[in-house]
Amino acid sequence: MVALLLLPLFGLDEYWIYILTIGFYYAVLAASWSLLVGYVGRISFAHAAMSGIGAYASILASTVWGLPLALSIPFAGLSAALIGLAIGRLCLRLHGAYLGLTTIAFSEIVRITITAEHELTRGSLGLAAPALFETTGRVPYYYSLLALLGVSLLVMWLILRSRIGLFFAAIREDEDAAASLGVRVVRWKIFAFSFSSAVAGIAGAFYAHFVQLVAPSMMSIQEMGFILSMAVIGGFQNIFTAALGGIFLEILLEVSREIGEWRMTIFGLVVIAVLRFAPNGLFGWAQRLIVGRGP
Repeated sequence: MVALLLLPLFGLDEYWIYILTIGFYYAVLAASWSLLVGYVGRISFAHAAMSGIGAYASILASTVWGLPLALSIPFAGLSAALIGLAIGRLCLRLHGAYLGLTTIAFSEIVRITITAEHELTRGSLGLAAPALFETTGRVPYYYSLLALLGVSLLVMWLILRSRIGLFFAAIREDEDAAASLGVRVVRWKIFAFSFSSAVAGIAGAFYAHFVQLVAPSMMSIQEMGFILSMAVIGGFQNIFTAALGGIFLEILLEVSREIGEWRMTIFGLVVIAVLRFAPNGLFGWAQRLIVGRGP
């Protein structure tokens, strides 16, 4: 984290500042997704949709409803959290494939609705977002997304270190046993879903104001698969390795851009190799090698 703080001060060019800023955005999404999946044991394919909801909520709040930009980002997080709360109450009593399919359906409903709503969201043309800072440089956004990543990881770590983290672990290991011991299983699953949705919504808002244009494609199933793969490659059972996976994969895809569409083949092969040989993620595997526990 310290090295990332210092990079712009040592002459990092605007191109790589842009790439790393996008990497921080994906790192937040991957870490917050891993909180729900790796620690609570409930898979969701709605994270990209929650990010998009936050992005559109922040833009509409600031450009249409007159909310100051400083308040539009918290509003984005609140909007995503409330929708996550509603979806959680409806879906989190489901298990296995039923939960995953329900969140896929929700994501597609949101994407199609925004695409069809031309008057407010301009449909597939996308919606322009105002800049957060007066400067045209990217460094303020770099530090803003890096700060969001740091704060998000800290808050999630504190939650996981508290009694709530113990409740999450109990639910993940055996939901029925946890309920028999007095854990409010549904309540804490909804909390995890709503909280991770809020984090994704805030990340989406920062992303929108950084790139200054959002479109329904940011909520596609392909985008969700991208986020999921980042967490898996980094190691979704740890929020920190999941975040590293987001940054790593964004850099990997960028440096391999010259080979064209073959880079997506490489990306797929990396995912398969990780699932086969390093199920705890590349960074978890590397950590085991460093401490001498073997591959």
